[in-house]
Amino acid sequence: MAIQNDEGSKLGEPIAHSQMVPTTKDAIWQIISRPGNLNDFHPFCQSNPVEIWPGEGSRNRIYYYSGLVLTRDFISWMDGVGYDLIASSEDGMRFKVIWRITSVENDFSCLNLTIRPFLMQDSERRMKQYSRLLGRYLEQVSQGFEFYVRTGERVHRNQFGSHRLFSPPVPKESRP
Repeated sequence: MAIQNDEGSKLGEPIAHSQMVPTTKDAIWQIISRPGNLNDFHPFCQSNPVEIWPGEGSRNRIYYYSGLVLTRDFISWMDGVGYDLIASSEDGMRFKVIWRITSVENDFSCLNLTIRPFLMQDSERRMKQYSRLLGRYLEQVSQGFEFYVRTGERVHRNQFGSHRLFSPPVPKESRP
């Protein structure tokens, strides 16, 4: 069921993924609160330049390998807990994205990612078609985050598979 937000736009059903990570909640916060953090662990991010950082009112962009560009405006920032942002494209696509960290046990924590699309006329049916793709997207980003935490190595393009919306397969002749 869609709900109305304070601007009168409908928010679609949440699409979420949680990833267990072998580190503390504070360590996760140190990573996700760094400027340009997506450059380290996002498998579809070509670049993540920052305009304003940190805190509520922060703004950055994510340039995907597919050519899509999203501007990310941070609408809430809770030190050590997470943040909420609105991701939007020039063609009017908009999403509310929620990042939360929870402690689990010992040195394990959970990174919880949720996307809620803003629905425009006739887009609710279209977004249902994309919900599976967005679920896979969240899973792949979470896998990249867990890999980065576990190894300290940056994630490379499509490390956990390509994605038709954000990073298509790399042609064989372009691979290293």
